Parts: sequence; C-alpha cells; structure tokens
Amino acid sequence: MTAALKLVHPLTDDDETRWGAVARRDAAFDGRFWSCVKTTGVYCRPSCAGRPHRENVSFVATRAEAEAAGYRPCKRCRPDRFIAGALADRIDTADWAGVRQRLDGDGWARLGRLLSDEECAALIEGYERDAQYRSRVIMRRHGFGEGEYRYFNDRAPAIVRELRMRVYEKLSPLANGWMRRLGAEARYPAQHGDYLKICAAAGQARPTPLILKYGSGDYNRLHQDLYGGEVFPIQIAILLSAPGKDFEGGEFVMTEQTPRRQSRAMVAPLEKGDAIALAVNERPVAGARGVYRVKMRHGVSEVRAGARYCLGVIFHDAM
Repeated sequence: MTAALKLVHPLTDDDETRWGAVARRDAAFDGRFWSCVKTTGVYCRPSCAGRPHRENVSFVATRAEAEAAGYRPCKRCRPDRFIAGALADRIDTADWAGVRQRLDGDGWARLGRLLSDEECAALIEGYERDAQYRSRVIMRRHGFGEGEYRYFNDRAPAIVRELRMRVYEKLSPLANGWMRRLGAEARYPAQHGDYLKICAAAGQARPTPLILKYGSGDYNRLHQDLYGGEVFPIQIAILLSAPGKDFEGGEFVMTEQTPRRQSRAMVAPLEKGDAIALAVNERPVAGARGVYRVKMRHGVSEVRAGARYCLGVIFHDAM
C-alpha cells in the first residue's frame, strides 16, 4: 500500500446507501460512485467481487478523485475500463490536471478510456465507407512504413467531430502556455471552431482526423503530423482494437530528442478505447541553460498478427 493514500472525504449520510450497494455488489450503481479500500490501496466499482470491511472503505464521485488520493484501479473489477454516459461527460471527468502535468513532464499522457467497445466497432466498420473520407494513403508509396490510413472529410462521424472540439478546449490552455515558455505569442483561441478559421486563413482547410489500419507485418515509421505552418502542438490517438485479442505487437512508440542528449524512447500501454495525448512536434523543457525545445516523434512498431485500427485526432487542418 502506498504511503500517499489519504482520506478522500468525510463520511456523509449517503455513504451508508453506497455501502449497501457495495455489499450487494449492485452493478446498477457502477459509474455513479467508486469505493476506495485503504487496506489494499485500490478503488473499485460497487459491483466488485471483493469483500472489504466497512471501516476500510470510503467513497468518491470520480476516478480522478480516487487517483489523486493515491488509490490505483482494482485489477479484479477494472474500474478504469468502465465507460458510460455521454462522450462530453467522459471527457469532462478525465484527470486533466494530471494530463497537463504529464504532458509537461514526458510529452505524452494517457487520458483513460474515452470510447466504448460499440463505438470502436462502429468506427472500424465505417472504414470502408468512402463517403466520409477525403483520401486514402498507402504508406509504402511514400516511405512511411507499411499499412494505410484514411483522412475524414467534413462528414466525419459525429463522435469524431465532438472529440476534436471538446478535447481541443481542454488542451488549448496548455498549448498557449507552451508557446509562452518558448518565447512565442499565444495564439490558440478557446474554441476549436475559431482555431480552424486561423488554419483556413493560413491556407490549411482540409480536415486531418484519420483512421489508421495495420495488418500483420505493418508498422508506422517515427514521424510528426505537420501539415503546414499552422500547428497545434498536441494531438490525441485512440486505440480501436484490443491488444492480445485483435492483434499482437503494434505498440505505440514515441521518442524525445533533447539538445546535446541521446534520444529517449517511450511506449504507451494502451487498451481498446484508450486515448493518449502527445506532443506533435516540440515542447518546452527547463534545463540548466534555460528552456529547451524538445522534439517528439511517434510511430507504431510492427504488428505481428491480426489487425490494428487507431483513430488519430489532429487539431490543425492541412494545406
């Protein structure tokens, strides 16, 4: 048990109702609250099969609150994999303070699970619907790797458009902070629609959200998603397939290049429906001689078997 554990909040009258749901393992309460067990250091769904003693359990309204108190997800009931409610609510309840801190420190951060199995399946099923895409890219033809991807047009599924709009709103304050630290003018408005007008004025008006498709032996070389002079410095990717079930291999890989140092390699552990935010090109990092521009690149290791699909959401448009 970690020493960082602390009391989540004082007891309330509602806690006995919550405890009753935990005692019954009532799945109807899953997602309405989470139970934190101080003896194990985990937080759980109300329906978890574990049998903690009442005196060791406290309750929180969000997973972010539990993790901020030092608790980790239970490996039995997997509260981190639970998903319900509107997409806007899922985005709002992500630990954005922690995300911004990890983006600052490492250049990437997990957002948690944003898409359900059904939503992932619908995006994969729609991959061959030509009407919602503006182009298909065969990676081999351009030296990008093996595999292919398709860029959505303006008729992208509503869930893709909402992800782009709402996640941008969460990330724009950090993006402006990065620009200030790099000595540049903060230029990212609060609303994504307003930012797209800036892109259009720069000659970048083609949508950039995409779905990438990999089969056995496919991979994506390390790269940066730059489509012109106007660049939003953070993007997200959401894995649509299940590792170990739908495919083997295909790890999401990133490298960080700090001036006068060797590159650092990082691998993001993603599961189906999980989202990651990452630096597109460079981010500010404080060093002994001031603030450095640290370059980031990302790619996908070779898929050994199966099929791997991923949704990429880039916030600037292309020329």
